[in-house]
Amino acid sequence: MGIFFSLWRRIFGGYDCKFDLFDKRGVQMILCIVAVFLWEWLYKGLIWYIAAIVAVLVYIFWCKGHFYYFQCGTESDQYIDDELAKGRKPAMNWIVAPVNKWIGFAERSKQYCFIGLMIRYFLWSLPVSVFVGWQFSACAFAIPFIYNAMFWVELPKTKMAGSPTNWAEIFSGLIIGWALF
Repeated sequence: MGIFFSLWRRIFGGYDCKFDLFDKRGVQMILCIVAVFLWEWLYKGLIWYIAAIVAVLVYIFWCKGHFYYFQCGTESDQYIDDELAKGRKPAMNWIVAPVNKWIGFAERSKQYCFIGLMIRYFLWSLPVSVFVGWQFSACAFAIPFIYNAMFWVELPKTKMAGSPTNWAEIFSGLIIGWALF
């Protein structure tokens, strides 16, 4: 399941696939939900409707935005301003901003983004953890560390992973797939 999620997360992150079908969010959503449902129902033996709930919650866990936090404070201010002008909003900023202000981290800094990722992934992992166990939240809590590590470890640029964010998608998919195992 870890390898599947590693590849799926990379495709979901925007991998330029030769199959145009995989570029569509609807197809990616169905692929994720069906895979998790079948895994939870057939392999782990959950009741079908619990497996369906877990599948939908896992998809929601992945799809709830993390703009601009996932760039770990390296995103250009111009890009962020342009995206904000288009109506895009940082995920859970109603929680992230006050927490960061209380701690004393400047907006758009590496620290601010790290706290944003921690809050975003941890909170969205809690509903899934109710059904699959605490290990899901523990693994979700590790994702901000993965994203940040990819920005200070210089991994090679490949067709599958041409940026630190792409590598983080692969590793975060692997760890979440493991958590579902």
